[in-house]
Amino acid sequence: MYQAMVFLLIVILFLFGYLSLFNGKEMELFLSRTTSIHTTASAVVIASFILGMLLMAIVSLVREASRIYREWQKKGRISRETLSASLVEKGNFEILKGNAEKARAYYIDAINKNPSDMNAHIKLSECYTLLKDNQNALKTLLKIKYLDPENIPLLLAMERIYSLTNDVNSMIDISKKLVSIDENNYRFLTLLRDAYIAAEKPEEAYRTHKIIMKLMKGEEGYQPERNRLGELKYDYAISILKSGDVDLALKKLGDVKKLNPGFVPAYVTSGDIYVNNKSDTDKAIGEWEDGYAMTHNAVFLIKMEDEYLKHDNPFELIRFYRRLLSDKPDDTLARILFAKLMLRLEMIDDAYEQIAYLDNRWIHIPSTDIISAELMAKRGDYVSAYKKLKSMQLSGIQAKFPYICSYCGQETFTWTPKCPVCRTANSLSIKTSRELEALKASQPKNSTLSI
Repeated sequence: MYQAMVFLLIVILFLFGYLSLFNGKEMELFLSRTTSIHTTASAVVIASFILGMLLMAIVSLVREASRIYREWQKKGRISRETLSASLVEKGNFEILKGNAEKARAYYIDAINKNPSDMNAHIKLSECYTLLKDNQNALKTLLKIKYLDPENIPLLLAMERIYSLTNDVNSMIDISKKLVSIDENNYRFLTLLRDAYIAAEKPEEAYRTHKIIMKLMKGEEGYQPERNRLGELKYDYAISILKSGDVDLALKKLGDVKKLNPGFVPAYVTSGDIYVNNKSDTDKAIGEWEDGYAMTHNAVFLIKMEDEYLKHDNPFELIRFYRRLLSDKPDDTLARILFAKLMLRLEMIDDAYEQIAYLDNRWIHIPSTDIISAELMAKRGDYVSAYKKLKSMQLSGIQAKFPYICSYCGQETFTWTPKCPVCRTANSLSIKTSRELEALKASQPKNSTLSI
């Protein structure tokens, strides 16, 4: 290119030099209002051409220098990125070995080599969380948030730290940002729902889960999520109840039972509302009877017993038990609780009848031995009662059935809608329930059930 320009310049100069031999007449060229020079027309043309060529050469040189500089920058950036990625890989290897401190040094070195390496910052943040330093973990991510405010791995890493620090408002903000990026992303919607749950915003959690349900319709795992919708609607109903709108709360609890017919807290709470807010014992009992028929959870039998005895009206409960056992004679748990009720009411013969029924079926449940011992004492056989109680003490048999969480195994003697430890809803049932439900009337002779 430059050779062509030089050749063209020589040709033009030769041409105008040749023409100047025949055009030597001088002319006055004004440089300003008061300054002028005398020259020929051909000289002006030649000077203008030379100046133009020089300007072109300068522009070309600048462009070439700029290209060379960009190439140099690119090579340097690639070199830094390569080195940074290599250091991140070394850090990852140290994490696998369980050496978080050494991994942190590699990640910091990677960031020093390439301050814009998003992955290095995220990995360093994760390393800080392993070292229980959530403050520095968050600071590391905030330093690079401005580079790409919608970077999904970065936002997910920030959400995780906010979750670890229980910063529920920031969890909601980050989750909303993720959903705004991809409003049909199941994972992002789940994070937003869980953030609302953590922030104790049941209505927002319920409505977010409804969106999740629409996305999942027809897919595997739909039914468990439908049950979860019932749990969230239950929380929503409780928030309405706390606001004082009893009728609307009952309506929402009815919706919960439609969504998840086996959701015990919905029946329990509905009955409690009728007792405490509407003074309608009949409707409360109806709710608990429906709950027991649907779930076979003994909490309903205990709730009914407490309510009937509170009003000094055990006869309706006795009629209920007799009707229940007439229809389902093999409902062993109901028979045990009925025997305990009879003993509590000093109806010794009736209590003995229920225990004898189990004994005649060769069903031995150690937890009922205390009833047998008390029956012996009531009949005056104190020696046999003492021996049985002593045997129970040595065997560690409990006199009272505890509730047990089907999720974490926690035991408690007070029923609550959610496990007091793991906070799983609808997970508490009488400890013996699962074993008793598996008990069949056709058990082999001399079979025993240790509870």
